Amino acid sequence: MNEKQLKKRCISDLQTVLKTVQGRRVLWRLLQATRVRQHSFVPGDAQATAFHCGQQSIGLFLLSEIEEAAPAAYLQMQGEYKSEVSSQQNEIDRLTEELTHA
Repeated sequence: MNEKQLKKRCISDLQTVLKTVQGRRVLWRLLQATRVRQHSFVPGDAQATAFHCGQQSIGLFLLSEIEEAAPAAYLQMQGEYKSEVSSQQNEIDRLTEELTHA
């Protein structure tokens, strides 16, 4: 398999993962874990900064691959995450309200 075919297969594989809500959730968690949208600098701690930069490097690679495979996927994952968080907050609010009035 040549380099072009391998790249095409990798994109296809990622597109397959991105077609499922489960796949998008896993990738979203990985992007969050790699601090892709956060600063890596830790004042006074060069080792922690280097560690965070390494995490972020992997996250940026993953984000680049996702954007190439499915340009709208990042925004879709972000929307799904926000919707899930909102649903969970609504459930917490509902339970709190029930407890308050019990």
